Amino acid sequence: MHKRWFYYFLSVTILLGVVLVIHSYAEETAHLFRDENHAMIKLHASISSYAFYLLFFIIVPSFYFLITVFISTFIHRRMPNTFSIRLLITFFLLLALGYISTGGAILGVTFNIFVNSVCFISAPILFIHFLYVYFKEVDMYLFPKKIYQFGYMILLLSLVFDIFSLMTGRTVLWMDHVQYIILLFFYFLMFGVVCFGMIRVRDTTYRSFFKYISFGVTVTFAPYVLFYLIPRLLIGTPIVGIEFAAFFLIALPITFTYLLSKEQLIDINFIFQRLRYHALISLMPSILIAFIANLIIDWSLSFVMFMQLLVSSFTVLAFVLTIAELVNFRVQRVLFSNRTNFQESLHKVTKNFKDQYSAVSLMNGICGEITETLNLAETQAYSYNTNREMFCVNDPLPEDLLYHLQHSFHNRELGVGEIVETEKGFGLVVSESLNKVTVIFSRGKQDFTTLNREEKKYLQIISMNANIAIENMSHIEDLMKQLQSLKNEHTNQYPAWLSRLLFQIAEEQRKQLSIDIHDTVLQELLYLYRRMDELYSNRQELPLTLRSELSVYKEQLLDSIHLTRETCSELRPTFLKEIGIVQSLDNLIQQYQLRSNFTVYLYAKHFHAEIDQEMMLTVYRIVQEFLSNTMKHSGAKHVHLRLEGDEEEVRLYYEDDGVGMEDNYKWDAFTHIGLSGIEHRVNGLRGSLHIDTAKGEGFRAEVRFPIQQKGKENDDEYTDY
Repeated sequence: MHKRWFYYFLSVTILLGVVLVIHSYAEETAHLFRDENHAMIKLHASISSYAFYLLFFIIVPSFYFLITVFISTFIHRRMPNTFSIRLLITFFLLLALGYISTGGAILGVTFNIFVNSVCFISAPILFIHFLYVYFKEVDMYLFPKKIYQFGYMILLLSLVFDIFSLMTGRTVLWMDHVQYIILLFFYFLMFGVVCFGMIRVRDTTYRSFFKYISFGVTVTFAPYVLFYLIPRLLIGTPIVGIEFAAFFLIALPITFTYLLSKEQLIDINFIFQRLRYHALISLMPSILIAFIANLIIDWSLSFVMFMQLLVSSFTVLAFVLTIAELVNFRVQRVLFSNRTNFQESLHKVTKNFKDQYSAVSLMNGICGEITETLNLAETQAYSYNTNREMFCVNDPLPEDLLYHLQHSFHNRELGVGEIVETEKGFGLVVSESLNKVTVIFSRGKQDFTTLNREEKKYLQIISMNANIAIENMSHIEDLMKQLQSLKNEHTNQYPAWLSRLLFQIAEEQRKQLSIDIHDTVLQELLYLYRRMDELYSNRQELPLTLRSELSVYKEQLLDSIHLTRETCSELRPTFLKEIGIVQSLDNLIQQYQLRSNFTVYLYAKHFHAEIDQEMMLTVYRIVQEFLSNTMKHSGAKHVHLRLEGDEEEVRLYYEDDGVGMEDNYKWDAFTHIGLSGIEHRVNGLRGSLHIDTAKGEGFRAEVRFPIQQKGKENDDEYTDY
């Protein structure tokens, strides 16, 4: 039953609309046959012909009625069957009935007058009621419900007047004025409620939604109230005929259809800004047009005609400006190729910033780009020290130019983005600090013309972006210097927190590299192996020599697949946390023994210390580095690894019978990346590393890591500074 109400109500509305159209058409046709010279009949201020009446009071209202029926059906099917949606649909259909009854109402058809008055007077109160119910359903109260309840009480008084006029078939003058006053009051009340709602929701997620509502209400009813209703009450003659004011009724249904059908809305704030801008620009020319027209015809325009000319001029100018802005945005790439070149050049310059690692290369790239884009004769970049009054250049500059620059540019303060033009060219300030100014100087354009506004804007944007890039480079250099200053002069080591940070970044890069290799190279190798295996198995007719070669290639490809998987495993140890450090080391040792000539003995059966993921990975990487160095440099036959641990520390012992190292290893050996990495990893966890080795006596190392409590670990971060 709740779903059927719409179709019952819609059927009654359509039937009533058909009756109103027939009444309007029949009455106008009767006028036509009663007077042959129908063109002289003045039915309304703007009606002077049968065709005009047929267009504006039969065809256009019928078209609006059909659109409103379609929109109401769309809203009913798209939205949930709530009370607010039923109120909204009723509001739309009442407006449609009011509009379609207008033709008969101005001809004096009693039933049309009744429907027209009831619909247009009740529409504002129904809309206010809709706003209250809709926002109440989302737990927001825009205004007290007594407002629309008071409106319904006044509406009952208006309905008494309308019923009296319908029953008696005549209207009383004072009742007619009271009806207009009630109608004006209702519309002002609706505008007031909308403005009050804008204030209430301005800090909520509904602010854009309500701005659309206010926009639709203003466009729909403001022309009718300002140019028809108020002038008719004050001076007895409307400025704009009802047929034109009613045109804007279509705005509100379209606005709500857009709001209810779109999940993302166009930025209404931008639309408001552009409309205000176009309105302000159009206001003064419209006033001038109206005064000049009145002056030309010897001030013979009445006030109503003057206001009609003013409103028409204002509307046309604002519309033309809006269309011109849209057209300009669409065709500027075709009509203004220079602007397009500037945009592409700016994109190219900013894209190349990320590939530059020094200010010199950055400036050279900018000089080349602006020279090509602006067709400049010669462009150079230089820096000027304001304290020492000295130039710093990459390419030599003539002495007369240096003198000219010093006296034309650097005799005053300069700001970033400032362009200084002289008889020998122009200079663009790119960077400015306490005692140094960086400038791009050009001899000027090859066609000997000055810079235009678009070119200056282009250079200033490049200057601002280049200044940001140079400042970032300077900050990076300062940061690197600070990091270098953090290195301990006695131990030649970075602070523990920095070492840990660097190795965490390195592990993330290893992890990503392992994933990339696994998802690309390994998958391609597997695909090739499957194809080769299918070829070898299914093509029995191939010659034996070719099949033998394919078999060899299969084995080589299988070896490559195995090597790639091992590489991925080394880059990112799999299941380290799940299987534990002991089993992970055992798997690592087995991998190395498959491709090396030494034997590794691991003693870790009694290791039961609880260590975190970071320490597990550090121990794993240290053992991996020891075994890698042994395989590459040691020449050992036997390697012994022992892992011990208790509640206080973890101990790792390494020993091999290889060639050993010189006695001065403590200062020179750590220049090798592998051992240097071990040292920094140990330092990152505040551990200790002790190495005992000599030439021809093997290599022994002892690594100790303290197991710290979480709270103490956080407190100790400050001891590195």
